[in-house]
Amino acid sequence: MRVKLVPRNDRADTPTTDTAAGAGGTGRWRSHGAPTDAATDDPRRGKRARAFGVLALALIVARIAAVPITLSQDETYGAHAPLTGDVRRFHSITSSHHGTPYRDFPVEYPPVMLGAIEVLDSSTTHAATVATMWSQLALDLIVAALILWGWGRRAAFAYLVIGFPLVCYPFLYLRLDLLSVALAVAALALLRRRQPALGGVMLAAAVFSKLWPVLLVPGLVARRSWRALASFTVLAGAGLVAWVAWVGTDGPLQVVSMRGATGWEIESTVGSIIRVTTNDVVHYNEGAFRVGHVRGWAIVLSAVVLGVAVISAWLLAARAADPSKVLDGTAALAAVGAFLVCTPLLSPQFAIWLVPFAAIAVAHGNRLVGRLTLLVVALSVADFALIDTYANTNAVAPQVVVVARNAALIALIAACFVRLARRAGPRPSGASAPSDRVTA
Repeated sequence: MRVKLVPRNDRADTPTTDTAAGAGGTGRWRSHGAPTDAATDDPRRGKRARAFGVLALALIVARIAAVPITLSQDETYGAHAPLTGDVRRFHSITSSHHGTPYRDFPVEYPPVMLGAIEVLDSSTTHAATVATMWSQLALDLIVAALILWGWGRRAAFAYLVIGFPLVCYPFLYLRLDLLSVALAVAALALLRRRQPALGGVMLAAAVFSKLWPVLLVPGLVARRSWRALASFTVLAGAGLVAWVAWVGTDGPLQVVSMRGATGWEIESTVGSIIRVTTNDVVHYNEGAFRVGHVRGWAIVLSAVVLGVAVISAWLLAARAADPSKVLDGTAALAAVGAFLVCTPLLSPQFAIWLVPFAAIAVAHGNRLVGRLTLLVVALSVADFALIDTYANTNAVAPQVVVVARNAALIALIAACFVRLARRAGPRPSGASAPSDRVTA
């Protein structure tokens, strides 16, 4: 009797169609007609899968429940409520200023995010708060769905777990950082699904939402995705030209400089050291508590360190024996983490930028970075809860929390580079770097 052999994809984190391109398939074979459900091979595996499914559902329900619970609390609202600080800023942009943004009054957000602010705003901050929270919950679940679509159940579950501390004190849903995260993850998922042109378009949109996704652009070169790079370059170039034609160079400069802010935010890597070791006065400037002054040489040094870290991360990823296992997760995590260490502004909600890439890395077996990212996220939530005490007193606990968070972030980056260095090496026979070419 003839037995037909067909490839079996044992990993939940990779689509079957990508196996030939090195997307993570195991390369094992089974007889045609054999049971495909893992539960039939191992009852314990089936029970474990059901348990993970129940836990994933609980994590989603917790996210949904957090919104009405938060909106029902009186302390959510008010002129000085910490949770709605960004919403009040958004409302101020749309209702307290007249004229053209960037040209007639400064705005620290890129055009796509400014458009989202306009859409979500209402006649009152209360209504804007409600709209913002529900929209960010939707984006959070969309990110989880995109990770599920691109990298499978294991990665999606890791995303829900690592991001859970942000649900316990849901200030993230009252910021708009999830917009850039959703666009960036969508871009990478489209690349993984062999839609490079669309992926480049989404990445350009992500950059015009927040600047940090530009750190993912070298990854297009590392994976030799020339169509994605071309579509990104065309759209990003056209968008920048249109932006400058609309409001002049003041627009991009205001975003890069945070409306000309001075000083290191006290939660940043450098700012936390200055805060703990000196008696410099903390001042509130352009939406953040800051200390000291960011000198020109410090900007240059930070840019050099960041550039070296980002280029090194993507070069190591490109040299990996199986680049697909590190490009979307560990390398992206190293690049974004390096930016957070070097930037003068490190707000607690920025931790969400790390979570999708850590989840993808976990799905590829890098559990250490998942644990470290969870620690960074949890300490960022504690940081937000203690920020007023940290800024206005010399209490030890908030200082320990912020310094520990920044140390965990540095440890996370180091773990990523160790992983990338270990993965570097000659590719298996017949393997090639990911590219735009669709494999049969």
